Amino acid sequence: MGYLFIFSVSPFKRNEIELHLKLAREGDSCIFIQNGVVACKGTPQSLKKLVEEKRSQGVSFYFLKEDLEARGIEHVWGNLVDYDGFLDLIERHEKIIH
Repeated sequence: MGYLFIFSVSPFKRNEIELHLKLAREGDSCIFIQNGVVACKGTPQSLKKLVEEKRSQGVSFYFLKEDLEARGIEHVWGNLVDYDGFLDLIERHEKIIH
């Protein structure tokens, strides 16, 4: 499988999420962990548009369940994974970008 992009910083703090997402291609995956999970709350419009574009191109999106719970976030626009699922994603991808 392709690349796994790991986003751990809030999209409101830095724009690295958008910069890295522009590199994502079909078969790649993105996971939001730590403070990156706040991307599902009031996502900046430019990021929303880019996520939808990348979804249509075959990029998968994930959120780490434990980090969402720690921040009291319930609604997400991606798939939920626990720590074991996160490890599975790491094992399935040939390269990791963090």
